[in-house]
Amino acid sequence: MTEPLRAFVEGEFPVIPSEMRVLQVLAVDAVAEFQRSLDPGARASELSDEDVVARLLDPRAFGLFARRVLDARVSREVKIAVADRAFDLIPIPASEHAVLRVDERTPPGLLRLVRFLLENEAFSVLHLLHLVYAAFLDPDLLRRSDRATRAWVLMAIVARGEFPEAQRLLASFQFLASMAPRDAASAFDGIVKAKFVSPTVRSGLAAAASSSDGGRAWFEAIAVQEGLVSPATGSEVSDVERAARVPVLPENVRVRARRWLERQPAVGPPPT
Repeated sequence: MTEPLRAFVEGEFPVIPSEMRVLQVLAVDAVAEFQRSLDPGARASELSDEDVVARLLDPRAFGLFARRVLDARVSREVKIAVADRAFDLIPIPASEHAVLRVDERTPPGLLRLVRFLLENEAFSVLHLLHLVYAAFLDPDLLRRSDRATRAWVLMAIVARGEFPEAQRLLASFQFLASMAPRDAASAFDGIVKAKFVSPTVRSGLAAAASSSDGGRAWFEAIAVQEGLVSPATGSEVSDVERAARVPVLPENVRVRARRWLERQPAVGPPPT
């Protein structure tokens, strides 16, 4: 490899000399896989250093690189830096109506990176905001994840007291809505029964989930308040697009939420 790729790796990550060659090989391999997804006839031998560096600026190619890095025998610090960089590459459009294909903006396997950062105490409020917004634009981001990772990340986020409650509740709604009804009901039970989850989060989630619309109106109101989406425009097309992205909890979760609330002292409405 020549200088451009080496300079990129050195500039982006806290790499030690013994890891340099490993990261370069992983980068080329990831970009080659990405190129083949676009053109089955593409060959790794045709990639220049400049090609690899340019492609690594694409969230899709970088996600493939990040997956390889997490599986490699490199330092924890490098893995954290790579996972963090994946979030930096997620573009945040000016509004949810901006023209930006969602399947081109999110690194594949994002929840695995989220789990790694959470396990290593390196997941921040900014990461959470990126995750919530990415999942709003592309609900399949959560649906595509494996069940174990999705359930683990949900519980870890909901339990983090340092994260704002409104954002934790938004994320919990997105996660629960992405699950099969049976899994969603089980996850809801796990949250409201968990003593390590704050009482206000548990009661807020149950109060919002108990509504007859599955929490749709609540989620949209909080999403507007948090700047996740803009207020309804009155445009039939944009409002239909927004409605398709707002998560709705399945009926069995609504029933469980109502039953849980009936067993609790009176609580107020979910936080706004």
